[in-house]
Amino acid sequence: MIIFDANRIGKKVAAARKAKNMTQNDLADQLGVSYQAVSNWERGQSVPDIDKYADLSQILDLSLDDLLNTADAAHKVTIVQDDTAKVDADTLKDFAPVMKPAQVDEKADDVDLSPDYLKDIAPFLSDEALFKQLMKHRDAPSFLQQVVAVAPFLADDDLNKIVEKYILPDFPGNSQLLAKLLPFMDERVANEVLAAHWADPDFDRKARRKFYPFVDPAALQALLAKQPDEVNAIVDAAPFLDDEAIAYYFKTWAADSDLAPSLSKLAPFAPSGAVANHVRHLIKTGADRNEWHAFLPFLDDDDLLSLGKSM
Repeated sequence: MIIFDANRIGKKVAAARKAKNMTQNDLADQLGVSYQAVSNWERGQSVPDIDKYADLSQILDLSLDDLLNTADAAHKVTIVQDDTAKVDADTLKDFAPVMKPAQVDEKADDVDLSPDYLKDIAPFLSDEALFKQLMKHRDAPSFLQQVVAVAPFLADDDLNKIVEKYILPDFPGNSQLLAKLLPFMDERVANEVLAAHWADPDFDRKARRKFYPFVDPAALQALLAKQPDEVNAIVDAAPFLDDEAIAYYFKTWAADSDLAPSLSKLAPFAPSGAVANHVRHLIKTGADRNEWHAFLPFLDDDDLLSLGKSM
């Protein structure tokens, strides 16, 4: 159950305010907030911070149990605001969205958050508090899956530490796990891992391909340059290379009878000018129409028009 449902709370506040014959400004003045804040609450754009609920209840004669649609709401609001009171994981999970970050950190420090709770509370914890909570479970069999679950909220340095200590020693055996972390990792680390294992026979084509969107194009090109005849790797990397690199491969392959049949796989990513030059060459040398016609969808309007005029 979602306690802090913005639409439900907004409707309750608006109805109670109108029943009291109060304007949004009137309510805002008594709460010490802007009328825009009250307007946002009533439109379901946001919800009040935790320190406003007791006042809202008193000013509007509105039951907190009714406002938050849960039993014992008044008691929970009280203990959440009490710096000395401990809260259970369920209460912290429910109230974290309306608590200030320092409050969430302080309350979480007294609770051993299980993986399911940590995943839900992670967006509201500071970097330091999240890392501290996560590392409490470092010896658990599910630790790395927990890392994946909270990775979007981990600081770069903290995620790098975990990757280096708990994942890379078993890489590439756990490459599928690392692939799930790539969107959140430092590009530098991704570059280094890819370079270190590029030639590892256990780091197969499918595993390498998952790295390509998350590494620096120049670093990727440097690795490909070491094996210029590795057609599959170049084709896989093509969407992530710059125009200059793709144009180079396109021109090189066009001049090699063994590689030329693979040009159609590069064409969608090649600069239009490079493709147009190849089409002109095919036409000039009397190639079959079907051979060069297949490249026309990859020309921009200007090159296509220019090609038409020259025919």
